[in-house]
Amino acid sequence: MNTIRNFFPITNECIYLNHAGTGPMTKFAEKAIQECITVYKKQAEFDIDTYFNKLNQARENIAELICAETEEITFTHNTSEGIYISLINIPLKEGENIIVMEEVFPAVRYVIEHNLLEIEKRYVNFCGRDPVDVIKRNLDNKTRAVVIDYVQFLTGEMIALKNLNKFLKEKRIYLIVDGIQAIGAINFSVKEIDIDFLSCGAGKWLFGPCGTGFLYVNKRNFQSLKRLHTGWLGAPWKNFENFENLPPLFGDARMFEMGTRNVIGITALAENCRMLKNWGMEKVEEKILKLKRKLHNKFNELGFEIVTPEREPQSGIITIKPNQPERLYKFLKKNRIIVSLRNNCLRFSPHFYNTEEEIEEVFDCLMKNKSIL
Repeated sequence: MNTIRNFFPITNECIYLNHAGTGPMTKFAEKAIQECITVYKKQAEFDIDTYFNKLNQARENIAELICAETEEITFTHNTSEGIYISLINIPLKEGENIIVMEEVFPAVRYVIEHNLLEIEKRYVNFCGRDPVDVIKRNLDNKTRAVVIDYVQFLTGEMIALKNLNKFLKEKRIYLIVDGIQAIGAINFSVKEIDIDFLSCGAGKWLFGPCGTGFLYVNKRNFQSLKRLHTGWLGAPWKNFENFENLPPLFGDARMFEMGTRNVIGITALAENCRMLKNWGMEKVEEKILKLKRKLHNKFNELGFEIVTPEREPQSGIITIKPNQPERLYKFLKKNRIIVSLRNNCLRFSPHFYNTEEEIEEVFDCLMKNKSIL
C-alpha cells in the first residue's frame, strides 16, 4: 500500500477523505500533463499520428475500466454535457415525458429543466424505495426515458441498476445514468448492466482532471440517435491539410466530439483509468467499502446520526449529521482532515489508497477534543 500511496502526493499534506468532492492529482496524471506541456512548448502541437494515438489510447483505457467497447466512448468536459448529449439525441417527441430522480445533483437538474422544454419532466423521489416500483407508479405509454444518479451525492444511496434496467428494457425506455459518484469507486461493467447512456465527469473518484470526462453510448442505440451536438472533429479526418472533401460523421459515439479536444486533460484521465484498471477495480471497491465500514462503526460508537442507508448496494460515501456541522468541519480541516460540508451534513469518501491507520487518526483526533462533538 505504501507503494501506491507514493503516487498520491496529497498523502504528504493531509488525510484526504473527499473523493466525492474532488479527486486529488496522481503522479501518473502529472507525468502525462508534463509530457503534453513539453510538446506544446517545443513544437506547439502534436504531430497528427501521435495526436490520434493518444486519443485512441485514452478511449481504450476508459472503455476497459467500465467493460465497454472503444467506439462507445466519447470525450466530454463534464457530467452535464454527457447528460445533455444523451437527452437531445434520443428520439423524443412533443407530448412525451421523461422520469427524473428528484434527488439528482444540480449538474443534472439544470440540464433537464432548461432544455427540451416541449417534453414533460416527472420528478420522482427514489430515496429508500425500490426503483422499479417507483417507475411503475409514474410511467405511462408516453414515457421514453429515465434519468438517475447512480449514487446520490449527499447520502451515498446507490441504485440497484440491474433490475431497473431490465424492467426499462422490457418497456423500451431509455436509461440515462449520472455515474460520477460511482465510476472509479465501484467495480462496474456496462456489459453486465447494459444501460443506454452513462455520463461521468473525471473530477471525483477518477482523480481528474476537472473539466474532462466521458459519455458511454450503448452501441445498440447508434442508428436511432438524432446526431445532434456534432461537429467537424466528430468525423474521421486523415490529415488537417486538405479540406476540400469533408468526411462523413463517425457512425458511433465519437460523432459527438464537436471540436478541438483537451488532450492534456484526456491523457491525464487515461493514465488514472489505467492505474485503476491495473490495480483491479474489485480490489479498489473492496478497500473503499472496508474503510467505509470502519468509519460507520466509529461513528456509531460516538453516537453520530448516520444519514447513509445500510442496505445494499453500497457506494463509497458515508454521511453524518452532527449537532454543529460547520464547527466540526472547520475543526477537521484545521487538523488537516479533509471532508465535505453539504446540506448541514459532513460527507466522508475514502479511496483505495487511504488506510485504516488514517481512519484511526481521525477518531483519535475527535476523542482528544470531545467538546467539538
